[in-house]
This record gives sequence, structure tokens and C-alpha cells, in this order.
Amino acid sequence: MNSRTLYKINSYELPEDEIITQKLFHVFVFGLPRSGTSMMTHICELLGVTMVHTSEEKKHEYKHLGEYHPNPNGFFEVTRDTMEHFLQIIATPYSGCKMIIPVNHLRFDLVKMLPSKVIMMWRDPEEIRQSQNAFYAHNADTAFIRTALVQEKLKLKENGIDHIIVEYRDIIKDPSGYITRVKEFIRSDRDIDEAVAFVNPDAYRFDRDKIVEGL
Repeated sequence: MNSRTLYKINSYELPEDEIITQKLFHVFVFGLPRSGTSMMTHICELLGVTMVHTSEEKKHEYKHLGEYHPNPNGFFEVTRDTMEHFLQIIATPYSGCKMIIPVNHLRFDLVKMLPSKVIMMWRDPEEIRQSQNAFYAHNADTAFIRTALVQEKLKLKENGIDHIIVEYRDIIKDPSGYITRVKEFIRSDRDIDEAVAFVNPDAYRFDRDKIVEGL
């Protein structure tokens, strides 16, 4: 997209450069479960984006996870009344939400329709597979995971959606550097200290250098 691209905001057509400088765009976090999407969603929140989610409401229960809660700090997902919350995002500049891939149909249409920036989380497919198997007790497939990641990345590129790819491993190892990159991408004017402190290296289980292939 270029600075002559026009978007309709509250009945007014504005060029893309004005939308960027006034932060009238939306921020979405794409990724597979166990790839750092929850962490990134809250990082965006700490950097000032109104990230819409319901999963941390007190009445919400994670019965499907059994006794172990893999994300004690939160999932930051829209878990109910999806359309209502999408309408909230449409009406609120500098807002967004987490979207589990593949992002298809209404969800992708929403991202294409709005002036949007997407942060796509990337993680080694075997790490994702073993993490999903451990936490959700299902048979994830490495080939399916790899295909889903690559297809989503290509779809963002082919549709001209402004995006960056962030590797889970990288942000765990250098939170300050990569959160600074995210801050610049989403035009945040917040200090990064709180977001950096939120990154917990101990949450990085199933490191590719330590796991056994196919386990």
C-alpha cells in the first residue's frame, strides 16, 4: 500500500499516511496455539493498543485444560460473542485482537477491510507440535503445522497486508530488541519496560535444541 491508499473512517476518506500518524489503524496478532500469541497480544496491550479479549474474565473457566494451566498469565482471546467484539474493534481505532490461524472468511475479511497491521508469531513446527500434544492432549501433526504457517504468511503477503513476522524464540532471547521492533511497527509511544518484564523465559518449554524429534 502507498500513501495515496484511501480508507473510509467514520464516513471520511483518509489517506494511509494520515491513518498511520494518527494511529487510526488496527492491530491483529496471528499465530498457532503454543506459538507465543498470548504473550504478544498482551505486549501490544501494554504498548497501548486496545486488545479486545474475554478469556481472562473471572467467570471464564478452562475446564478443557485439566489441572495444568499452560498460560497462567492469560490467553487474551475472544471466547464469546465474537461478532459483538468484532464490531467493537471496527468502532475503535488502535484496537485489535488475537486470531488463531488459519484466519479465514469473516475474520480475514475484517483484517482486509480495516487499515490493519498484523504481527504473525512464528515458531518451529516441531516445538509447536510437542507443546500442543503436551498441553491439549491431542495428536498434532508437524506437516500440517508447517503448512498452516507458510500458507498464512503467503496470504498476508499476497493480500498486501502490512505485517511483520516475529519468532517466539527470538523474543524470548532478546525481549528488549524485539519489543522495540514491535513498538516501532505499531507506532506505540509507550515505554517498553513493562512489556519486556512480561516476557517470561521460563515459559519457553520444548526448545528445539533440547527436544527429541517425533516424541
